[in-house]
Amino acid sequence: TTKVPTPTMTTTTNLQNPRDAVIVQAIRTPLCRARKGGLAKVPPSTLLSAALRGVLLKDPHTRHDQDATDPASSAYLIPPSDVQDICVGNVLSPPTSAVSFRMAALSADIPHTTSLSTTNRQCSSGLQAIANIAHAIQSGSISIGIGAGVESMSSDPMHELYDKFPPQVDWEVVQNCRHSRDAMGCLIPMGVTSENVSKKYRLDRSALDRFAAESHRKAARAQSLGKFRAEITPVGDVSRDDGIRPDTTAETLSKLKPVFDKAEGSTTAGNSS
Repeated sequence: TTKVPTPTMTTTTNLQNPRDAVIVQAIRTPLCRARKGGLAKVPPSTLLSAALRGVLLKDPHTRHDQDATDPASSAYLIPPSDVQDICVGNVLSPPTSAVSFRMAALSADIPHTTSLSTTNRQCSSGLQAIANIAHAIQSGSISIGIGAGVESMSSDPMHELYDKFPPQVDWEVVQNCRHSRDAMGCLIPMGVTSENVSKKYRLDRSALDRFAAESHRKAARAQSLGKFRAEITPVGDVSRDDGIRPDTTAETLSKLKPVFDKAEGSTTAGNSS
């Protein structure tokens, strides 16, 4: 799934500082199930390209072959040539992702004169990308930029991360350094962290299941009322989230087995996603 790319620009309106960063538009691609959903076979670069293009349009649902083939088209809220910098937050893609993301920007009709960088701050990478662009605007380096984030759990499953890309460290040095416990703690999966947080704050499994079921109910209602349409740009023929389960109940979720702490755990595939 692709997190929200956010174009920001300076404003000359009556604000405290003329270089305040202002969010002009926020757009995302549909959120779909990993490995089984409508975007399972779509590479992250294609997701990013769709989002980069959509966030610049007045109507993010405008198809690539409609109205906006010309970068100077009136279909654009912000012309692609006005974007000076793009920062993309990403965690799981391979080292070549910087190249594929650059290609994604070019395929979104953004010119080669627009620079692009990537940032990895784990789960807050997308937010860091937005912060980087905002800071560049506030410092006067640029006037218009896009902060984005993209991940695909179908293309780059987290459970395969260390098998594919084991940390390149001197294990003897790390295990015997002053902060060895914290250093080795960097290898703890987020699922185990979830269990640790649940235990620390005494979160009851049934409460987590009820919260998850209620989240699906609210999301299903919002989708049925068209509340998400304005924030979604389609990827090919996929224009709706397909991970929402309107019929999910707390009772149904309670039957799922914990994934990370099989004996006493509370984190399942149902209440963690």
